[in-house]
Amino acid sequence: MIQPYIEASIIGLEFTGRHSMDPWVHIVGGGLSGLSLASSLARFKRLPGEVIISEPNPEALISKTFSFWFTQDESDFLNPEFQTRAWSLGSKECLKTYSGSGFRYGTRTGQHVLQSAMQAIRNHPQITLVPELIAERPTAEHVFDSRPCALDSFQLIQSFAGTEVSFNHPHEITTVSLMNDMCVTDTGIRFVYVLPLGPERLLVEHTEFTTSPADLTKLNNLNNDYLCEHFDPESFQIIRTEGAHIPMGFRHQESHWGIPLGARGGMTRDATGYGYRTIRYACRDIGNQLVESKRPIPYQKSALTNRADQLFLKLIAKRPDVIPKVLLHIANNMTPDRFAAFMMMRAPVDLLHMLRAAPVKPFICALLGRYQWI
Repeated sequence: MIQPYIEASIIGLEFTGRHSMDPWVHIVGGGLSGLSLASSLARFKRLPGEVIISEPNPEALISKTFSFWFTQDESDFLNPEFQTRAWSLGSKECLKTYSGSGFRYGTRTGQHVLQSAMQAIRNHPQITLVPELIAERPTAEHVFDSRPCALDSFQLIQSFAGTEVSFNHPHEITTVSLMNDMCVTDTGIRFVYVLPLGPERLLVEHTEFTTSPADLTKLNNLNNDYLCEHFDPESFQIIRTEGAHIPMGFRHQESHWGIPLGARGGMTRDATGYGYRTIRYACRDIGNQLVESKRPIPYQKSALTNRADQLFLKLIAKRPDVIPKVLLHIANNMTPDRFAAFMMMRAPVDLLHMLRAAPVKPFICALLGRYQWI
C-alpha cells in the first residue's frame, strides 16, 4: 500500500484572505517557475506593489522531482538536496559510467522547493498565494503565465512514471542511472532512470521519448518489475509515485496571459526536458528586472540550441532505432563535464563540443531530411 508522502500541514501552507483587484504582479500558477519568480521577488524588502500567486493546488508540487547538473559555485543558489559525481548511460548490452570533475548531478524534491518558497512568501507582507483557479487574464500591471500547455500542442512527448521507495537498510547506490536499458518502442525510445535520494531512498522512473502519450500505468508497472528484479521485495516500501507528460518542443505557439514562464516560456530543454536550472536563473533575472528597471524581458531560447534540438527531435520521430547508439557515441566522445554542460546547454560552445563528438551521418541525413539513408 502506498503511504502518504507528506502531510500538507507540514509545509505550512497559509492563505490569508483575498487580494486586491489590480495587484502590481499576478503570477498564474504556483509550480516551480511561478514560485521561483515569487521567491526572487521576496528577496526585496519593499516592492512597488502587491504580488499575487494564483494556484488551486500548491501541494501538487510535492509529487515532483527536479534534477540538474551544477558547479560548486552554483550550489547555494540551486540548492541541491542530494548530489553525486557519477552517472551511467546505455543499453543492456553496453552500459557506460562517467564521473564528473567540475560538475555534479543534483536533485531537489518538490517538497523542498515548496517549503522554501512558502517560507519566503510568508515572510514578505506584499506577497500572497491564493488557492484559486484563474479563468481569464488578470488585470495586474505585470502578468506571468505558467499554466501547463495543452498536450496536443507538444511536438514530441516525454512521458514518465516514477516510484520512490524507502529501504530497510542502505541501498549503497551512488551512481545515477540517467538513461539505462535504452530500447526502441513503436513510437520512440524508452529507458529507466534510477536516482538515489539518500542512503535509504531511491526513485525509479521509466521514461519514453515518444510521438504519442505513453500509458503511465504500464510505465509504473515497469518500475515495480524493475524493483522486484533488482531488490528483495521485502526490503523496501513504496512511499509515493509520480508521473506526467512534458513537452519536447511545440507544434504551435499557444497564446499567453502576459509573459510566459516554465515550459510555456521555453525554459525547458526540448531535447532532454531539463529545466530546473534555466527556470531558476531566468526567474531570478526577471525578478531583478521587475524591481530595478520595471521592464521584465521574456526568456529567449538560443536559436542555435533550438535548431540542434529540432534535429534531435526529428531523429527520435523518424529513426528512434538509431537514438541509443547516437547518445552513447556522444557520451563516449565527450569528457563527462562537457557532456553535463551540453545536457544543460549552458552556452553555445557546449553545442559545438557536442557536434564534434556526435556521429556525423545521422545528423547530416536529418538535416537533409533523408532519414532512410541513416
